[in-house]
Amino acid sequence: MLNMEENLLKIVVKKTIILSLIFLAGGCGQRITTQQETEFDLKKNQGTVIGNCAGSNSAKAKLRTLSIVPQFSASRIHSDYWPLLTEIGKRANICFKLDQQQSIPSFERALKEGSIDYAFMNPYHQVMVNTKYQPIIRDKKRLLTGIIVTNRQSDISSIKQLNGKTLLLPAPNAFAASLLTRAYLDKKNISFKPKYVKTHQNVYRGVARNSDFMGGGVNNTFNRENNELRSNLDILFETQGYPAHPFSARRELPLKEIQNVQTIWLEIAKEPELSSLFDKVQIKIPIEANYAKDYARLQHLGLEKFVQ
Repeated sequence: MLNMEENLLKIVVKKTIILSLIFLAGGCGQRITTQQETEFDLKKNQGTVIGNCAGSNSAKAKLRTLSIVPQFSASRIHSDYWPLLTEIGKRANICFKLDQQQSIPSFERALKEGSIDYAFMNPYHQVMVNTKYQPIIRDKKRLLTGIIVTNRQSDISSIKQLNGKTLLLPAPNAFAASLLTRAYLDKKNISFKPKYVKTHQNVYRGVARNSDFMGGGVNNTFNRENNELRSNLDILFETQGYPAHPFSARRELPLKEIQNVQTIWLEIAKEPELSSLFDKVQIKIPIEANYAKDYARLQHLGLEKFVQ
């Protein structure tokens, strides 16, 4: 009888031990799974943050909005500027969130509202919003000129032939492409039908497709187009040159931060191994920009009558 009770006790103990081990194993497995899920969520969240802004991914990095005047498609702007912004942001402990506007007028509204921290804007935009933004970087050598292009297969050989015809323009307040060219045509008493097509890319492609059209653009964007497209176009007229687009900072930002970003631009430009970062942006040789020296004189060109 005693042996039977001992055997039963052993069986109960064994079952209890087995059940305990199963429970513990299940609990450990649950804890491991929960930890793995937490780590996955952190990585996923970090990836989202990093993916949305260019630069430092440090928890202490400052998030700043940045917008680039939409002369090209948003996808092209993103691919052209992202590598340089990433390098600047890492050194400045800033993460730049690209706030790309769909059109030049919407870009202008954002500037006037002061809702963007840093912006690459056209020279006359800088005049329009100088109380809110200060230019900090511009290109050393490249001057910006307005151009009027024609289809190479057309019979247009004189600017006077534009009289009464359609002129494709990116936007009313595009500095060289629209304001300078319209001012010149006004002086020559040439009337035309403006058609605003949002970007410089659209201007050049529209003229290439239709030999009856002419289009307003700028030397810098024209030179960045592919050879095949440019081979279908001729430059009929070119304006005087002016200091090109500045990279500007909102004046309300900390002065130390603005100066640091400016210094980093100039430092990167001195490093030969990073020269490729400037290949696709419109500031090949960065130098300090100065409003009084570079852009103030644009106020005296009489362009305000053409601003819309």
